[in-house]
Amino acid sequence: MRHMKDKVEVRFLGGAREVGRSAILISYRNTRLLLDYGVLVGDGKPELPIHVPPRDIDAIIVTHAHLDHSGAAPFFYISCTPPLYTTSLTKQLSDILIRDLLNLSHYYLPFEVLELVTMLDNTRKVKAEKTVKVKDATITFFRAGHIPGSLSVLVEIGGRYIWYSGDINTIDTRLLTGASLEGLPEVDLAIIESTYALTDHPDRMENERKLIEVLSDVVDGGGLALVPAFSVGRSQEILCILEAHGFEYPVAVDGMARIASKILIQHPKEIRDPELLRRAVKKAHFVTGGKDREKVRKRPGVVVSPAGMLTGGAAAYYMEKVAKNPKDAVILVSYQIPGTPGRRLLDEGRYELKGKPVKVKCRVEWLDFSSHCGRKELHELVKSLKGSPTVVTVHGEAEACKEFAAWIRDEVGFKAMAAKLGEKVVL
Repeated sequence: MRHMKDKVEVRFLGGAREVGRSAILISYRNTRLLLDYGVLVGDGKPELPIHVPPRDIDAIIVTHAHLDHSGAAPFFYISCTPPLYTTSLTKQLSDILIRDLLNLSHYYLPFEVLELVTMLDNTRKVKAEKTVKVKDATITFFRAGHIPGSLSVLVEIGGRYIWYSGDINTIDTRLLTGASLEGLPEVDLAIIESTYALTDHPDRMENERKLIEVLSDVVDGGGLALVPAFSVGRSQEILCILEAHGFEYPVAVDGMARIASKILIQHPKEIRDPELLRRAVKKAHFVTGGKDREKVRKRPGVVVSPAGMLTGGAAAYYMEKVAKNPKDAVILVSYQIPGTPGRRLLDEGRYELKGKPVKVKCRVEWLDFSSHCGRKELHELVKSLKGSPTVVTVHGEAEACKEFAAWIRDEVGFKAMAAKLGEKVVL
């Protein structure tokens, strides 16, 4: 029988029955590991995970650059300098995304650029299939297939094995090869994302053809087609799709997606078809400033720009025109968190212009180009786990997390639960 002090405690500080501010604390004896520490950026004040004193943390692992996993990590560098483990690409991308968050946020954040720089100075680069040691923990990394540079994480600590999926995609996309879990051993605890646990993704090639058809239809009709997309991953996926299909209409790229695209072509080993991405980036027009943006807005064509949920960024500028014009269109290609302008646009057909929600006149489409596992892939993932692990579902709306956990219990026979905010699992 293990003594109480030898137990491993896993606490869910964020991303529990919600999408956003992912953060998990693993504690064993005097070892404290933090897996992600993100920020939830909706339509209001940014929300951070549950507070942890920086002096208590021995190391931080950031699975990928999206702000809901990396965005609040600089908080730990106000007075401390814990090592942060992530890929070289995630380090670069987190830098630009968190700087952008600091520049654009109208609300107080508990850190500034100085803390971000200190965080980057204390970042130790890792790769998939590599292992690092932090006090009592041995940490192994696996390719996650979500965005370039993304990882899932295996932590061996106190004789227990904990696997955290991060955001994961097991199918190949235009941009990335699907996740690889080859070599993942039998684990005691599996922490798995649930973003699309209730939804099967449509056939990807069919969706690609639909995207080309919609964009061509809008531009042929003299309209502007806005594709709001995450700066990292989704924007480049859309560009690769357009290039692969020989799309001949004008395509502009705006916002942080411009910088992210240039960074990604410098990391060909992270990309499934680096030549396709290089051609796509070369062919697109990168918007250079206010006058150029105005020109792009006035002519028929396609604009790919963040924010993917219309929470700000250059996409908000284009929406001022697009929302009022029946010839124009918005094609949403990302998951839309409840409460965001993108989700309201989908659910209600309304968008806020000059402080007032108005019924949009433009065409609105949603096409699923997810970089997350769908229901089928999540089910296959759980069934592929060796042994009889306990499974905790995270990173999904409450219903998705709870129903996914129930399916695991009923159909696979593993112990499973949808973690609540602040809840602990003891191994």
